[in-house]
Amino acid sequence: MDGLVSLAKRAQAGDREALEHLLRASVGPAHSVARARLGNSQAADAAVADALVRVAARIHTLRDAQAFPHWLYRITTRCAASAAPRDSAPLPDRADTAPGPIDLLVAAERTQQVRSAVARLSLRLREPVFLHFAEGLSYREIAALLGVGTGTVSRRVRRALAILRSRLEDES
Repeated sequence: MDGLVSLAKRAQAGDREALEHLLRASVGPAHSVARARLGNSQAADAAVADALVRVAARIHTLRDAQAFPHWLYRITTRCAASAAPRDSAPLPDRADTAPGPIDLLVAAERTQQVRSAVARLSLRLREPVFLHFAEGLSYREIAALLGVGTGTVSRRVRRALAILRSRLEDES
C-alpha cells in the first residue's frame, strides 16, 4: 500500500509514467474488492476497468495521496455497486482436490454450506473475511483499503468467524 501512496503523489503532480504504474498496481487491490462485492471475476473485471478509468480521470482531485488506498476502495465499491446484480456466492469457485468421489461429494457439499453461510454475512463482515481468506490480504492491507484501523478489521473477522462457526455447527 505504501507503494500506491508514493505513486499517487507523483501522479497527482502530473507524472504520466507514475499514473500508468499506479493504475497497474491498483488492479489487484481493486479486483479483490470488486470480487468480494460481486462474487465473480467477470463482473469484477468490468467494475475494475470502470474504477481505473475514474481514478485516472480524477487523480488530480485527490487531496491527500495518503488516502489513495481508501479512495480507490470507495471508487471501486461504487463501480461494483453499479455493475451486474449479485447472482452468485461471494467466494470464487475453486476445484476440490480430494482423491475419491465420496470425498469430492462431501467437500462440495461443505463448500456450498460455507459459501451460503458467508453470503448471509453482512457486507461489513463478509468483505474483510473474503479479502483476508480468499484474496490473502493482510489485516493492515485490508484496513488501508477499507479506511479503518487494523483492530477494526481484526474484530470484524473474529465476529464473522464466530457467526460462521455457529451457523455451520447448526447445519451439521
